[in-house]
Parts: sequence; structure tokens; C-alpha cells
Amino acid sequence: MPLRSKSETGQAMLEFAIVSISLAFLFAGAFTVGEFLSKALQVSNVTRTAAVLMVSAVTNPKADLNLVLNQNQRILIREANGLGMAKDAAFDPYPQSAPAGNGAIFLSKIILVGAKECATAGLTAHGSAPLWDASNCHNFNSYVFAYYVPIGNSTRWSSKFGKPPAADVLSDGTVSALNIAQDTADEVVTATMTAVITLSQSQYALVSETYADVSSIAIFSPYPPPIIYYRSIT
Repeated sequence: MPLRSKSETGQAMLEFAIVSISLAFLFAGAFTVGEFLSKALQVSNVTRTAAVLMVSAVTNPKADLNLVLNQNQRILIREANGLGMAKDAAFDPYPQSAPAGNGAIFLSKIILVGAKECATAGLTAHGSAPLWDASNCHNFNSYVFAYYVPIGNSTRWSSKFGKPPAADVLSDGTVSALNIAQDTADEVVTATMTAVITLSQSQYALVSETYADVSSIAIFSPYPPPIIYYRSIT
């Protein structure tokens, strides 16, 4: 049986060390990617659940589902377990008076203001055609927030569509008919909206958005994963 020289043994150990380090990085990367995909799937599920809840809250008054309230927001925070959105063991979200945490959810109803919204606001139509324009209904033919509920860390993140003034958002997340028709501060930039969906006058879209910072999963990798963002439009 041939004997290895000390130099050959040392070379083998060096090669093994180099290969081991390379494999360690590969395993760390594979772990991080796998965990990231798992978290991304969870974020998409949270976003879809938020969309379902918002449809019920906005379109069915009998549901009595006020998503501004903690007890209803817990439904989403429980599903987001592990994403760093819970303030405590009861799955309460961080309050909007002191937003924090590793994620955020934004629920919005965006409407293209038409004659119906102008009339509902109690405004006066012109005596002849066109009955409505920006002079008697400031937001006519503009995209406007009609509902807005932020959950979680709304300081670190914000909706891609902007947000209405806090003073315009009522206790159930809705915006009054008058502000929908008249307050230009509630408008959504048209180009931002039409880049994802185009509506006809008086049509609306329900938008749920979720952000999650999952950089904590990169325990064994020097490359933290990007922020996860997912959006659902109904």
C-alpha cells in the first residue's frame, strides 16, 4: 500500500477545506432561497385573504366587518404569523399611532369618479350638457380613494397608489361621498392606476397590498433576500 507524503496529505486537506467552504455557501444560498420562496407564498396568501375580507367589508354591509378594528385585523396577522407583523402573542397588529414591525398590509378601494358620485355627494349639475366636469365636481373623471385601511408598519412602507389624508378617512375606513367627489387630495395619480387597471366612470377596484421584510432568514447567507411585495386587485 503506497504511503502519502506529508505534502500530499496537506494538499488534500487544503482541497477539502476549499470544497467545504464552497459547499457551505451553496447550502446557505439554497436554504435562503427555499425559505424566501416559502415566505413569498405566505405573503401571497395573506394578500388574497385580505382581498376576500375587503370584498366582504366593502360590498356587504350585513357582514359588519370593520377592518379598522383589531379583532378583525387579527385574522390577517395570524395568517402572517412568522412575518413579523404581530405586536404580541394575541396577534394584535402594531397600532397606527406607533406603526412598527417587519411588514405592512394596505387595503384600498379606488373609484373613477363619474356622474353618480357627483350626484351622490349632493353637488349641483350644470343646466346643460356636459352636466358634470371639474368645475362643479372637482374629482370628476379622476381616480380617487373611497376606502383605505393600513395595517402594520405604514411608516416604513406605503401603498403604491398613495394614500388619502387621514382626516378624510372615517372610522370604518371609508371616505365620505363629498370628499370622494370634491377633495382633490384623495386623488390617485391616473398614470399609476392605469398602469395596472383601467376603469370606466363609477367603476371601482379593490386593491390589497402586502410588504414583508424577511431578511432574518439569511442566517447562513451574506446576501439578504429582497423585500417581498405582493398585490391583488379585485
